[in-house]
Amino acid sequence: MIRRITVNTLIACAATLLTLAALEAVVRLGGETDDAGQFAFMGYALEPYAPPLERQRPKLEAYIENQDEATVIYDEWLGWAYRPNSTRQSGTFTINSAGLRSRREYSQRPPPDTLRIALFGDSFTASADVGDDEAWGHQLEMKLNQAGIRTEVLNFGVGGYGMGQAFLKWRRQGRHYRPDMVIFGFQPENLNRNVNIFRQLYRSATSIPFSKPRFVLTNQGLELMNSPTIPVEEIMTAFESFGSHPLAEHEYYYQSRETASSWWASSRLAAFLRAALMPQDDEGSQDGCGPASERGMLGKAIVDAFANDVKERAADFFALYLPKKRDSLRLHNGKTHPCQFLLDHLAAAYPYITFEKQIDPSHGWTENGHYGPAINRIAAQAAADAIQSCIESGACELPRFEDRNAIF
Repeated sequence: MIRRITVNTLIACAATLLTLAALEAVVRLGGETDDAGQFAFMGYALEPYAPPLERQRPKLEAYIENQDEATVIYDEWLGWAYRPNSTRQSGTFTINSAGLRSRREYSQRPPPDTLRIALFGDSFTASADVGDDEAWGHQLEMKLNQAGIRTEVLNFGVGGYGMGQAFLKWRRQGRHYRPDMVIFGFQPENLNRNVNIFRQLYRSATSIPFSKPRFVLTNQGLELMNSPTIPVEEIMTAFESFGSHPLAEHEYYYQSRETASSWWASSRLAAFLRAALMPQDDEGSQDGCGPASERGMLGKAIVDAFANDVKERAADFFALYLPKKRDSLRLHNGKTHPCQFLLDHLAAAYPYITFEKQIDPSHGWTENGHYGPAINRIAAQAAADAIQSCIESGACELPRFEDRNAIF
């Protein structure tokens, strides 16, 4: 009996091993390797992932060759920035000499009788896809002035920025303009950008060929990586040996950082099963940006550090929720946002501005998914109402104005 059981067990093990070997061969023979060295089977890119060398090389070379004409330029400390004294969108998006979206110039010393508001965030804050007069920052300035509050709004938003870059933009440039109020435009996708260093690994079709600084959470708090950032001329060199690059372990979208040393890493079959069965970990999943996730905890830490720094410089900090179209669709369909914990934190900790219930997910958006003129007006009105209420109620400190009537 024991001999029979032993023989049957050995036969079963041998059959299992042969089956696995056959399936391994099917995956290896049935898959394809692209020009970048990335192996894929049945539409799934399998680990270990390969940096998109051949897809990105032409973009990097094109930028280097034409960088004197680019309106988005390399920035040593921020990753990238708008070129001063340039225009985008066929001349409808104006950038002043300080790199702000504006047709005006601003002194770092604010006017004594004018409320100064500074905006920080990504392309939704910069109001991509609409003209200068249609941008919600410009509309906010107009609405507050029409309400009798002398105001100027400085727009420090830059397309593609994560929350960390917006915070660094404040620290390196914005706070020198001494605003009375800071509005941080929170766009939830930025939680993904926070854990990204090489834009090309997060968005392979990106037109931004740079790396970016990245905060990581340590026992001591926020620590900044890739600062100064890698010059664009050196990015291909970094990609060519990325597996051993010191930044690889901090690049979330180089997922092989977690699996290259795993026992199954050399098996194409195991990699295929992992890719096919593991849930997608993006901001659409509870694990992706929940309170226990890297993205969730890091996002909260960045916004809190940003707010504390603003308050230390005697300015009021506002958080403005800027939903994307899919966020609007979630609300319209009665679903809770997967990053709701962070929205709840912003609403509890800071003056919080939201207009998500006032917009229709079916219209008002540009082809690129940004806000059209109508949604920009709605965002501006929500911000104007919140600021006016804050001033009139005395909730905003405004220490620069001994007499608040000076701005009316």
